[in-house]
This record gives sequence, C-alpha cells and structure tokens, in this order.
Amino acid sequence: MDFVAEDDDFNRYPFLIAPAYQMVSQQLADKWRRYVEQGGHLILTSRTGQKNELGQFHEGPWYAPILDLIGDDVDGFDMLPSNASAKVAAGGKTYEWHRWADILTPRPGTQVLATYADHYYAGKAAATTRKLGKGSVTMIGVSTDDGELEREIVRSVYQRADVAIEDLPKGVFIDWRGGFDLMVNYNPQPFAPVLPASAKIVHGQVPLAPAQTLIWKDPTP
Repeated sequence: MDFVAEDDDFNRYPFLIAPAYQMVSQQLADKWRRYVEQGGHLILTSRTGQKNELGQFHEGPWYAPILDLIGDDVDGFDMLPSNASAKVAAGGKTYEWHRWADILTPRPGTQVLATYADHYYAGKAAATTRKLGKGSVTMIGVSTDDGELEREIVRSVYQRADVAIEDLPKGVFIDWRGGFDLMVNYNPQPFAPVLPASAKIVHGQVPLAPAQTLIWKDPTP
C-alpha cells in the first residue's frame, strides 16, 4: 500500500481508495474519472466530495463534482447520537452505524451494494458501484461501527476485478519489497502461512510466532 497525493500518477495503481476525502475540486474529480476510464478501480467513502478545495459547500447539488463519477445523486446525509439505533443491510446481513450516512439515489446503470434498513431513509442506497470505461467506481456512503461492511465491499471490488484475496488473521501483515515477501505477526497466536512450494525462507520460520518476522523469496514469476 502506498499513500499518494493528488498530483501523483494514479495510473501506477490498479486500485485507489480515497477515504472520507471531503474537499474535492473539479480538477481532482476529472482526474479520478480519467483514472477509472483507463481501467482503474476507484473506491470512495462517506463525506467524499462534500466540499470544494477551499472547504466550502458547493454551489449546487450535494457532492456536485463526483455525482457523474459515482453514478448517484446524494439526497442528504445523517449522523446519529450514541443512544440511537441504526442499521444498514447488505448480502443478507445487517450492520450498525452511527457516525455518518450519505443517502444515495442510484442513477441508471449503477448497482446497489447496501441499503439503509430503518429510519425515514429505509430502502435508500448506502453503497453503490458502477462500471465506467475500463474500470469501476464504488461509493461506500455509510460508516459502520465496526467497519465490517466496508471491509466486505472493498473485498468485492477485488473479486469483481478477478484479483485473488488472501485472508490473514487480525494483526498479521504482509508486504513485498525488492523481490522479497515480508510477513509480521502482531497477533498473540502463532500463524502458519501457506507459502509457494518454490519459496525460499531467508529469515524466520513457520509457524510464525507472535512479534516475529518471516521473509522469503519466490524465484518463480
């Protein structure tokens, strides 16, 4: 994972996530659109595009610069106190939310991924996705209490792009640098990863003990 700035080259990355990117200029929205049309997969989350680059509300519809990009209209948003109950539904499951909810109305061609399950916006879209050019745009308009809905939606973006996903326990991280794979275990339990048959371990051992590092090199392309 890399952290990039607005003036960086987005096309270096097949997937791009802009979480709660509240201040969005028209120039940035246009750059996102070009990125998607050329094959990138863009994921936006709640509050993205609510204000312009100067921190002012747009003179027009809510979230004006990104509406044509995400394929939605934004009817409004809501926040709830901790003593209020609110749910969002997706894939036969329900999730609790309180912090923020963008209320979306999908335009033709936009697929609904999650809907609000109660209050006056029950049945309204909470998360959507659409194809645009060679890529896709996914808008996650709700911020759930435990983040599990967002996690599942991000996973679905990779799955629709036919990218394999590796399930790692909480606290186990993997990275790649200069031809080597590196795994760190911050979980209190040992973890035994399944390495490629051709992998050569250069540091550490399997199972990977807590607070230890495993480094290996896979000579196969």
